[in-house]
Amino acid sequence: MKKSILLLFAAALLFSTPAISQITITKSDMPQQGDTVRISLGVNPGIIDLTETGENYNWDYSGLIPFKQRIDTFVNVGEIPGGSWFQFTSDFAVNMSGTFSFPGAGISQPYYYYKSSNSAYKNTGLSFAMDNTPIPILFFNPDIIYQFPLTYSDTDSSNSGTSMNIPGTGYLLVDRHRRNTVDGWGTLTTPYGTFDVIRVKSEVSEYDSVYSESQGSGVGLPYSYTEYKWIGNNQKVPLLTVRELAGESGIVVEYPDSIRGTLGVNEKQSYLSNLAVYPNPVKSKAVLRYNLQHKSSVAVTIVDLSGKTVWQSPAKEMESGFHKTTIDMQQTNLSQGTYLIKITANNNTNTVKFVYLP
Repeated sequence: MKKSILLLFAAALLFSTPAISQITITKSDMPQQGDTVRISLGVNPGIIDLTETGENYNWDYSGLIPFKQRIDTFVNVGEIPGGSWFQFTSDFAVNMSGTFSFPGAGISQPYYYYKSSNSAYKNTGLSFAMDNTPIPILFFNPDIIYQFPLTYSDTDSSNSGTSMNIPGTGYLLVDRHRRNTVDGWGTLTTPYGTFDVIRVKSEVSEYDSVYSESQGSGVGLPYSYTEYKWIGNNQKVPLLTVRELAGESGIVVEYPDSIRGTLGVNEKQSYLSNLAVYPNPVKSKAVLRYNLQHKSSVAVTIVDLSGKTVWQSPAKEMESGFHKTTIDMQQTNLSQGTYLIKITANNNTNTVKFVYLP
């Protein structure tokens, strides 16, 4: 009888606990004209491992450090010079300064245009000012950012872009290929909160070229990148976007956020930058990667979450530039748990969190 009661109690707990299941993304989860979203651009303190994904996965990126913020506004296309071309193909536009740029080509005020339907969320084109003249560029084939409904294990691809002569101004070519894979689902934690998400991996290759007649010169930019986006229901924009540019070190991290009172990387942080530890969690060896702005005396310290020092290396003179330091965890005598690695260069300290799972 006692055993039967215990079994019934266990069954009651099982069926009364809400089931964790993956979400589905549709048009209703996309932004609309008039929406505004505060975005933090973050420093990755060595906690993002882009290979970590799967079913019912828990991505804990609460340690992201914002260094600046911006406001993305989804504006009426008719409010933008040259935007009237997009009134029948687009729902809104977003300023893309710093993303679509050609130094020396006289280009400014770039906007990307978007269309959201029940079947897809698309980038339909762009506009910019060249030598203060508005130039609207309507894509022959839209760039399909997402196809709906979007759920785990979905894949799709698209080719998009345009090529056109711009009378009295020059020539523009945009050629883009995108392949999307939904490679994970679960929960995501950032400094903004914890959310149910799916993760979309987008592999993008692109060639952009522009020629300015007035300056008699042109610029061609072939490049490729991989974007990882964690998307939740009713959030308008990805809850986290991580972008890796091919051939370049480092990653771009951004996420929706609340107002942060203190932002920016101070002089001490800039003296010692790009600190990361990998793999994370650490099993046998931890590799530290960091950049020194000046020749420095460098020491590495591991502390527990109470602030107690549990391991420390002797100081070593290091030249400026990027460095890698390997720590054999068997020599630290640490037990399983979460720790902080502090690296100090001439009294300037940066810290990164890691998990040790021997």
